[in-house]
Amino acid sequence: MSFTSSVERAADKAKVTVAVEAKKVDEAIKKEFRTVAKQFRFPGFRPGKAPRSVIEGQVGREYILAQALEAVVNETYPLAVDKEELRTVGKVDFADPADLVEGEDYSYMVEVVLRPELTLKSTDVSIDMTPKEATEAEIDAQIEGTLDRFATYPTGEDKAAKVGEDSFLTFSFESTIDGEEYDGSKVERHLYQLGQGMMPEDFDKGLMGAKAGDNLKIEFTVEDTGQNSEFAGKTMAFDLTVDELNEKVIPEVDDEFAKNTGFDTVEDMRSEIKSYIESQKAQSWDRERDNKLLEVLVVQLEGEPNQELVEARADDMVEEFSRMLEQSNMTLDGYLEQANIDPEQYQADMEEQAAISVSNDLALEALARLKDLIPSDETLDEEFEKAAKADKESKVNAKQMRESWVKRGMLTSLRDDLARGKAMQWLRDNAVINIDADAKPAGAAKADKADKA
Repeated sequence: MSFTSSVERAADKAKVTVAVEAKKVDEAIKKEFRTVAKQFRFPGFRPGKAPRSVIEGQVGREYILAQALEAVVNETYPLAVDKEELRTVGKVDFADPADLVEGEDYSYMVEVVLRPELTLKSTDVSIDMTPKEATEAEIDAQIEGTLDRFATYPTGEDKAAKVGEDSFLTFSFESTIDGEEYDGSKVERHLYQLGQGMMPEDFDKGLMGAKAGDNLKIEFTVEDTGQNSEFAGKTMAFDLTVDELNEKVIPEVDDEFAKNTGFDTVEDMRSEIKSYIESQKAQSWDRERDNKLLEVLVVQLEGEPNQELVEARADDMVEEFSRMLEQSNMTLDGYLEQANIDPEQYQADMEEQAAISVSNDLALEALARLKDLIPSDETLDEEFEKAAKADKESKVNAKQMRESWVKRGMLTSLRDDLARGKAMQWLRDNAVINIDADAKPAGAAKADKADKA
């Protein structure tokens, strides 16, 4: 190996010192001379054939040494960090490194922030999950949604009835915005239900207590909801007649209803709905279980992720999303503007998601350490053997594959990925999973706490 390294650790930081052999320094300088000779045109010399003295005279020795230094650091730093099994956070600042000197050893020191190694108060994890099979209640809920689509709204029998909360009524109206008519300002016999958020609260309040045949005048100022900005701040006025109050009539669930929805019998309908629900659960049940397991495990963490780690993960998430948008020929700024999303709020949302993601990883890493699930070198070799056998096209053997990971300084990262995977499997195998038809989805506990707050 052409370098040595040492580490001084202090809490969540470390000082890494890397010493590079003179031979490696000289190789980097020579390589940079060759690169510059090919990149630049030097009068009187064919590409790549200009002598060092000519290159130094036109490009400058300082430039050559600076480029060689960058190459030395870029190659040795990730290898040193990987060799020392350091888990660094964020970008590294190589502040004012000394210049390379040809024929001499070179050393540099950099201070890095480390991923915290948190501990768990307990590994006892218990969650509630809905059964994988469709429950009768879930089937009933699907049918109720269908019933709504086939509901009818006849005139109510009580002619003296008054409009109340959640009432159904039919009305006709003429309306203006700041005294001017607009497209759709006149409507005949519109069926409407109060309390659904289709109109502002002031509109619903203006209907309260009305009876069939009443003529009403309702006015309110249009608020800016992001969808009607051109009307924001203007006065909307309605001359409205209550045609009738309506009742909602739900059809009975019988074979006739089943036929109207495309089935022969109610039994056929329930069987088809059951199959649909279970096909959906087959895709989501495992993911929901894992999310819940992680939620409970994270609660057992002692300590929190450092802010540098959260910000670095958020930056990675933003970059990944930006690359995805680029495939659709869209920029992140353009997307946020089109979706009417505040950039600061978007960044805050990303950091919130990043905090959850980072906490999940730290909890799994803590569990892996506690249960001795960190993959050994022998386990890594087995993984490379599996990967080599699976990747038949590249014809790369396990040894070559491992060497590639080592050269890129990625062995520690691979070990961590495998450790988290083993920890997640340990959770699945050892947690108590209670099957409860009324179980809440993952995230519901946090939402409940937020609502109460």
